[in-house]
Amino acid sequence: MPVVLLFLALMVGSTALMHWAIVSFGFTSMTAVLLMWTVGLSAMLALKLMRQDLSGLGWRWGRSRFHLIAFALPIAYGAVTCSTADLAGLASFPKFEMLGEIAKQQGFGPLGPTLSVVAVILLAVTAGMVNNMAAALGEEIGWRGFLTPRLTTMIGFFGAALITGLLWASWHLPILIFSDYNGGGEKAYEVVSFMVMITAMSGAAAWLRLESGSLWPAVTFHASHNLFLQMIFGPMTTRGDSPVTMVGEFGVVTAIVCVIVCAPFWVAGVRNPWPPSLPR
Repeated sequence: MPVVLLFLALMVGSTALMHWAIVSFGFTSMTAVLLMWTVGLSAMLALKLMRQDLSGLGWRWGRSRFHLIAFALPIAYGAVTCSTADLAGLASFPKFEMLGEIAKQQGFGPLGPTLSVVAVILLAVTAGMVNNMAAALGEEIGWRGFLTPRLTTMIGFFGAALITGLLWASWHLPILIFSDYNGGGEKAYEVVSFMVMITAMSGAAAWLRLESGSLWPAVTFHASHNLFLQMIFGPMTTRGDSPVTMVGEFGVVTAIVCVIVCAPFWVAGVRNPWPPSLPR
């Protein structure tokens, strides 16, 4: 328990500094990556200060099936969200011309409309995935590599996934409320939707971490979520007239669909008698 409290203290302090920098100077890709790494660095520093080994963070790669599940999950709830919102008249999807504009900006225009869109998607799922994993690793070392196994040992899977999810979601709130990291809709709905979505994701991420014995499937899951919701489904979707955001990371429909898609992982995690050998 002392190492967990030390981690939380280090994480809150370093995160507050980065939140201040982002609110004061703007939300950029660089500040986003630095913010994400405050979590992982805090976990590793806490372990070192308490003279504990870093090997328990789950560094081995893990079996391929866990990475496939992790990669596919955001595609599933992203596609269902956008399609449902389109059918309900809450958003327009798919808008391939938006990807076409991105393709032109990336220099793929001469390939033609179809091939240029394919090129953008391929670039996103290769180079984009690598970049997102490098950033997501910073958070996942802390949330799933360090915190989830220790809380599971103390209070079980459900409590560990719930507390980690609420911490994970709350960690984002200052930049969601005070910077331009939001969907541009009614802020109260976006905050609640984001909290629900992230907490639901926490159950899936915890299951991936504990079932695989590796933090890397959780990294894949986190990176795939950021990639597809922000870089693929986002540009392919046009929001409706409602001031309430329905799709994207801050959307009401996204939160509902994410709860449904991630629920089986919560059930599986609660039913699994996790071994007492997890890190404490």
